[in-house]
Amino acid sequence: MRPNDVVFQDYNNIRRYGVVTEMITKENDWAYAKVKWFNDDEYQHAMDYLNEMRGGDHYLHEYRVDQLKVVDLKWEIDALSKCFNFVKKQRSLF
Repeated sequence: MRPNDVVFQDYNNIRRYGVVTEMITKENDWAYAKVKWFNDDEYQHAMDYLNEMRGGDHYLHEYRVDQLKVVDLKWEIDALSKCFNFVKKQRSLF
């Protein structure tokens, strides 16, 4: 994983997409990434609720690399486009 990689994270069934902006290695020898997230309103709402219920800041600001998956962006867009077109075609049959 390196800066500018597109990644996703599944947080409690909230699928988050973002871009790695920085990599950090900590004293525990784990690599961490800072990520710029996009269309992240559902996660933001969940974290705001958690912060309100438990108090404090429960947002993660750095993610251990095993919490993220690198996305093959071209493949993912192609696969999702095919799914979209399939569903669109199926709906037009009814």
